[in-house]
Amino acid sequence: MARLLEYQGKQLLKTLGIRIPDGQAVGSIQEAYDVINDIHFPVVIKAQILRGGRGKAGGVKFAKTKKEANRAIVSMINAEILGQKVSSLLIEKKLEIKKEYYCAVTSEPSSRYPIIIFSTRGGINIEDIARDTPDDVYTKKIDIYSGLQDFEARWFLSKIKTLSGPELVLLGDLQVKLYQVYRKFDCRLVEINPLVLTSEGLFAADARVEIDDDALYRQRELPLDSVDEAGDRPPTKLEIAAGTIDRDDHRGTAHYVQLDPFGYYCKEMNLIPIGFNCVGTGASLITLDELVPLGFYPINFADTSGNPTASKQYRITKIIFSQPLIKGFLFVSCISNQQLDNTARGVIKALRDLYPETDGKPNIPVVLAIRGAWDLDAIRLFKDCGITEGKWIRILGRESTEQDAALAFYELYQQWAKKNEVIGI
Repeated sequence: MARLLEYQGKQLLKTLGIRIPDGQAVGSIQEAYDVINDIHFPVVIKAQILRGGRGKAGGVKFAKTKKEANRAIVSMINAEILGQKVSSLLIEKKLEIKKEYYCAVTSEPSSRYPIIIFSTRGGINIEDIARDTPDDVYTKKIDIYSGLQDFEARWFLSKIKTLSGPELVLLGDLQVKLYQVYRKFDCRLVEINPLVLTSEGLFAADARVEIDDDALYRQRELPLDSVDEAGDRPPTKLEIAAGTIDRDDHRGTAHYVQLDPFGYYCKEMNLIPIGFNCVGTGASLITLDELVPLGFYPINFADTSGNPTASKQYRITKIIFSQPLIKGFLFVSCISNQQLDNTARGVIKALRDLYPETDGKPNIPVVLAIRGAWDLDAIRLFKDCGITEGKWIRILGRESTEQDAALAFYELYQQWAKKNEVIGI
């Protein structure tokens, strides 16, 4: 899923009438001083990163004076917090808090309904509340056809005896608007924690917004670099590039995410980093299970399914080979009706671009397990263009298994490593 930074998420809330504190995102120390002069003290200064728990890691600080603000700004801007570089800060007017709540709308896969989650214990991780005091968490399914009406939201909140009448009105109105944000922007999650009650009304003191990857083509105006499942880290340059492949062409998919972008896991576990592409998640998982015991670790996961065009296979193959750490490449297709001759055309063009001096013959171990529809045509294309004459490429046919592919790669890698005197990672 694609996640927005806090200040970006708050701007979406604001478009539907949810109030946010006065403030502005900044990218430099001078910009920070200019904003502080406009909104006056006291202020809160927040590092903009895609990770929870930043407050405890020094990513949220309050300031009552210029000296305190300067110390906080200098300590955070361009620093690294929870493994992420801070390139922007959000500076906001500090709210005078009367009460804090938790409120979210999210997708619930088990019921296939969007649900509201609400708690009167804001400012705390909802997972901790659900674990320690589950009676403090209230949920309601939302009918996607009729949406959420004001009276439904108030009725839902009326079961919470500690809420006053004015709170029911304010919170009910906010929940309706929060659901509108969820629907309008194709969200998987819209979370306000804490949702703050002040003398002026309700404010979103923090915001977490995650957009459904499959709906990004409808949300072109959002400040998102398309990325699949990067989680709580910023997308890499290669993930951003891969995210553009499906943007204007929905014939099949080119799913790509870097599992170990910098090779830290491979080094720690003493595994050999390789590039990986597969047709079908099931086949990919089986192949991964075969590869790791042999000492290999795919530092990326790619799934090119749904009969993608040759141009998509070309682009994703070049991206996978652009990973500087890889010491080999493995492609495995499941038995499906995917037109594998198109896959072959894309991979062949990519290899010719990558290895022009040898007309596409790779200089690292490459194994292609081609199984499924048009597989014989695909294998013939590789042979006709001469790539299979390369010393470091092997092509397996429909009779091969995922284990065969992993073992073939292992044997080829051993020959290549011995020839090139490769040691370790």
